[in-house]
Amino acid sequence: MPTAHGLAASKIAYSFVVAILCVVASSCGHSEASPPAPSMEVVMQAVHDYGRGHQSSVLPPPSPIPQETDEGYKAKVREALLTSNFAQLEKMAQQNRMERGLVLGGAWKNNDFYDELATPASSGEPTDDDYQNRISRLNPWRSAYPDSAAALIALSRLYTNYAFFARGDGTADSVSSSSWRLYNDRNILAENYLLAAAGLKERDDHWYEAMQQVAFQIGWDKQDALELLNQAVAFEPSYFHYYRQYAEYLRPQWYGDPGDIVHFAEKASLQIPDPEGSILYFRITGSLACNCQPQIADLPGLDWPKFKSGYSDVTRLYGPDNTYANRLAFVAYKLGDKTTAQQAFASVDHMEMGVWWGPHTFANARDWANQP
Repeated sequence: MPTAHGLAASKIAYSFVVAILCVVASSCGHSEASPPAPSMEVVMQAVHDYGRGHQSSVLPPPSPIPQETDEGYKAKVREALLTSNFAQLEKMAQQNRMERGLVLGGAWKNNDFYDELATPASSGEPTDDDYQNRISRLNPWRSAYPDSAAALIALSRLYTNYAFFARGDGTADSVSSSSWRLYNDRNILAENYLLAAAGLKERDDHWYEAMQQVAFQIGWDKQDALELLNQAVAFEPSYFHYYRQYAEYLRPQWYGDPGDIVHFAEKASLQIPDPEGSILYFRITGSLACNCQPQIADLPGLDWPKFKSGYSDVTRLYGPDNTYANRLAFVAYKLGDKTTAQQAFASVDHMEMGVWWGPHTFANARDWANQP
């Protein structure tokens, strides 16, 4: 149970955060009020308190295999938001917490729920107006359901995306001072939304993943980032998205060192019996399937038989997934395993940009795999 000091600190932090968000929400236009950054002591207190009293368990593979696709489920979320059907959004969030449902391929519906809400509708690359439009759709949900953890978590996820939009994909020295200010302010606002959600009764698996996104973008030190992961896994061991998010943190171009992702995957997968252990290994090391040099450099250290076994197991137990097939094809191509690459490409429905970064690389790899 939380200590008296912990409860008092949480209540004070929650009241403080609510006051901040009220001030920020009252600002208008594109210039958000600059929110004060919460201390790490307050944040880590919330990280430790959030899961107290929560009963976790490792879920068995579903039977039968999930039939709903992630795109089909996301379309339902999108429709509810665009029609301002906040009661439906609340119902979906509650169902996700209670039923812990999955989509085809094994992703949690809860993860898809927040991914969709945090992604602005756009005909191409999102614009600032697209983000402002999405904010204007989420804020009425929060107003209509002031005790909704889901609305606050969705706003947090949206603002971390909006922060990276301000920063852009360039190197740090290419980002202007005004863009850095927007990046920092929006990340702090996202963090404050999560602290506000921590003061509510509802508990949601995705709270920890949203906080991991904040940790990644603000740049928590390794000790705090690892402690956040440990608290998240203790809250819900089966929510593999925590591991995937931590793997992003460990990329060499961010906060990790070469080999960190492979070592992390091996250690984490050994904590769970197969087939779930090999599946977790595949899901974590799948982050190396990216046409970017730091990840490619780590591929020779991959346990290739375990990676292939994980792909086979996740497909057998959770159904096919286009992203997973793309990742297998990419790694097989880079490691020169033509037989596996050919089999993987046969399961690919379409190219995943996040894996190949362009049709030229994809076409070259596919042509190589299909040559006699």
